[in-house]
Amino acid sequence: MRMMKKFAALLLVAAMVTCVFTACGSKDAENTDKKAEITIAYQPSIGYAPLLVMKEKGLIEKAYDGDIQVNWKEMNNGSEITEALTAGSLDVGCVGVPVAVTGIKAGSPYRIAFGISAQPYAIQTNNPDIKSLKDITKKDQIGITNINSQPHILLAMWAKNELGDAHALDGNLTVLSNPDGYSSIVSGAVSCHMVISPFNFMETASKEKAIHEIPVDNSVWADDNTALVAIATQSLKNDRPEVYEALIQAADEADQYIADQPEEVAKILAKDYDASDEEILSWMQDSRSSYETSIKGVMQMAKFMEDEGFIEEAPKNIDEIVYDNVKGE
Repeated sequence: MRMMKKFAALLLVAAMVTCVFTACGSKDAENTDKKAEITIAYQPSIGYAPLLVMKEKGLIEKAYDGDIQVNWKEMNNGSEITEALTAGSLDVGCVGVPVAVTGIKAGSPYRIAFGISAQPYAIQTNNPDIKSLKDITKKDQIGITNINSQPHILLAMWAKNELGDAHALDGNLTVLSNPDGYSSIVSGAVSCHMVISPFNFMETASKEKAIHEIPVDNSVWADDNTALVAIATQSLKNDRPEVYEALIQAADEADQYIADQPEEVAKILAKDYDASDEEILSWMQDSRSSYETSIKGVMQMAKFMEDEGFIEEAPKNIDEIVYDNVKGE
């Protein structure tokens, strides 16, 4: 009887051990089979063409060794994107340089993962009397995507250069998404719009209202300086490095595709704009437009933002705000 009890006890222990290992095995299998996922947000502009190529051609899926779900979101401005990144509902957000710098220096949990593009910015105006910043009066509203956005800081740099005061036009600013800004200047609701391509090209080509452009001078901001960057959460970089690497590889491949197949890229972009493939191709090939993952001018802009009180402190070196794969400054 005693031997039978002992044998039964041994069987119970063996069963418990088997259950533990079976449970662990099931959990490991579940983890192995779990589908990877990444969520990316961008804004309306042909400046974000690499992201649209990545989306259309499935380049992240191609680069990732396994099964991955890539979710894409179009959002109106950088503030919406950085809030979503901080809240954890996004992994990657595509924004203007000042938005990225502001958030990172404020302690937000993301860094610059790669550069996206350099793009032409300009003031579009429906007022024939405005030929320079000096002609803008207090009654002239200037549409921008947001405070501390790329158009806002570029306008401030321009105002510093031409008017002697970076904040001279702060009272003229009104926040509008790029599409709303387009509608507002064409309708006459605002007289000026500081905007990225393709909206600058679309506005000057408008048949509804005579609109002319005042370009940002090269002495204020060099044509090849980076305007747009991708910022990625630290949790993506640290906890899912394979997904992060697939993202970086896809970004490089997208830039190469843009260089090799510009006509095909124009067709992809034409789905989002009321313009011909030829028009979009000409916008993409504007001399002020370029697409590359390295960055340029970021530290220059950050220093200006500190000097003029837009941020409390600029990064002392580029490593404070970028991941280790990023080239340039």
